[in-house]
Amino acid sequence: MGMWYTFNVYGNEFSGRCRRGFMESNALLLPLCFFGLYMILEAADWGLCLAAPIVSRNREENKAIIGLLRPGLDGNELWFFLGLFMLSAAIPTASETPIHSGNIVLCVFVVLGALLRLAASFLQDAFSSPIVVKAFSIFSFLGLGLMGLSGSSFIMDDGSFVTVLGIFCALWMILAAFQLGCLYGAVKVVNPLGERFRAAFLVASVLTVVVYIILAILLKSNVGSSHMYGSFFWMGLVATAILFLVAFFFTRSRHVKVGLAAAYLSSFFAISIYLSAYAVKIPLLYKVEVGALKSAMAAAPGTALLVLAIVWALGAFVWKQIRKKQEYEWRDHI
Repeated sequence: MGMWYTFNVYGNEFSGRCRRGFMESNALLLPLCFFGLYMILEAADWGLCLAAPIVSRNREENKAIIGLLRPGLDGNELWFFLGLFMLSAAIPTASETPIHSGNIVLCVFVVLGALLRLAASFLQDAFSSPIVVKAFSIFSFLGLGLMGLSGSSFIMDDGSFVTVLGIFCALWMILAAFQLGCLYGAVKVVNPLGERFRAAFLVASVLTVVVYIILAILLKSNVGSSHMYGSFFWMGLVATAILFLVAFFFTRSRHVKVGLAAAYLSSFFAISIYLSAYAVKIPLLYKVEVGALKSAMAAAPGTALLVLAIVWALGAFVWKQIRKKQEYEWRDHI
C-alpha cells in the first residue's frame, strides 16, 4: 500500500511538472512567433546591405541596391519589440543577468539599422558611396552576429554570451540573411547586377548548409531528449533541406523567382526549428510567469492598432515581391 502511494505521489508530481512545462512552452510561442516574423520579413533587407559591397561594382549599382530597401519603413521592427516585451514579462529574472545588457545593445542595432535603411532609401546619392556601403555592410554583419549571440545566451545553462552555439547561431543568421538578400536582388535587379546576386547565392550555399547542419546538431544536443521537440525537429529539418535544395537547383537553372519562394519556405522551417528550441529550453532554465505574460499581453497595443500593423507589414512585404525590377545605367562589363 505504501509503495503504491509513493508511486502515485511521484507519478502525479511528474505529471504536474510535464503539464506545467507544456503550458510554459505554449505561453512562449506568441513572443517567439513575433521574433520569427521579424527574422523572416526583415532578413532580405539585412542581406542586401551585407551583399552590396560584394556584388556591386560602381555607384550606379549601389544606388540600385539601395533602391530595393524601399519603402524603407515596413513596420517589421514592431514584431521584434513586441516579442522582446512579452519575453521580458514572462521571464522577469532574465533582467538580472548579462542577457539584459545584450538585449539593450541589440535593440540599439535594430532601431539604428531601421533608421539607416529608411534614410538610405530616400537619400540614395548620399549612401551610394563605396565607403558608406562597406560601412553599412559591416554594421549589418555586427547586428546579425549580435542577434545570434544574444539569442543563444537565453538557452545556455550559465547564460554565457560567447559560446560555440552562439557563434554558429550568429554565422547562420548572417549567411541566411545574405542568401535571402542575394536571391531577392537576383529577382528584382536587372543584369549584370542581378546575375552577380544569383552567383553570390550559389557560392554561399555550401557554407550555409555546413553551418546550419552544425547549428542543428548543437541545438538538438542543447535541448536534450524532449519528445515535444524531437519529432518536430526531424520533420522540420527534412522540410528545410528539401526546400533549400529546390531553391538551389531552381536558382542554378536561372528560375530565380521559384528559388526565392522556396528559400523563404526553407527559412520558415529553419527559423521554426531554431525558435522551438527556445520554447522547450527556456522553461527548464527560468521560471516562466504565465500570469505576468497575460497581463503584458493585455497591456499591449489594442486590436485595431495591431491589425493595422499586420496589414502594413505584410502589405510592404507583398509590395516588395511584386514590385518592378530595379533598373540602372550599366557602364561596365561584368
